[in-house]
Amino acid sequence: MKNDFPRSAGLSEYLDRKNERIKRAGEYLTKYITTKGLHENRKVILEIGCGHGHWLSSYAAKNTENLFIGIDIITKRIEKCNKKKESLDLTNLFFFKAEAQEFLSALSGKLQVDSTFFMFPDPWPKKRHFKNRLIQQHLLKKLADCSAADSKIFFRSDHAGYFQWTLKHLRCNESWQIMDEEWPHKSASLFQDLFEISYTCSAQIC
Repeated sequence: MKNDFPRSAGLSEYLDRKNERIKRAGEYLTKYITTKGLHENRKVILEIGCGHGHWLSSYAAKNTENLFIGIDIITKRIEKCNKKKESLDLTNLFFFKAEAQEFLSALSGKLQVDSTFFMFPDPWPKKRHFKNRLIQQHLLKKLADCSAADSKIFFRSDHAGYFQWTLKHLRCNESWQIMDEEWPHKSASLFQDLFEISYTCSAQIC
């Protein structure tokens, strides 16, 4: 995820804003999910980078016994997601604007994730931009800390280089082990429909 640290601002100001965003995400989870017990006795499915919510809405509609959460950093995307949620009247689906690391920080201690999906994240194809890719060792570790004992990761990309990057990071991470598992829900999505070729991999927590 691209670093949002502004050059003109001080570190203290940046950290204050970051902590405020984490606090808001935590308050959202508490108000709408944990205080109502919506996560109890349910599998929690998280999509990081949910786009316009097509795929996750379809998944939630067909699996009402589970709890679904989608996050994205683009405000207009989340607005469209919530319109879908409302039109489908899905009480087991929630969308929130948040950066992945910050949301996972807010999530820690509140509930555990059973499956996490990354669908067509920005590949940042130039080498000098690899540091901005969502899949990094620190994110995989943080995700593991927020995950259930049998939690799984599912990753899909149209970019072969990013796919290989993800495989390498999963193999090098002590918290996750590559597995061979079929994609659990097949449905159209904004990005899936744009690409003729996609690469998929999955991993399970060790």
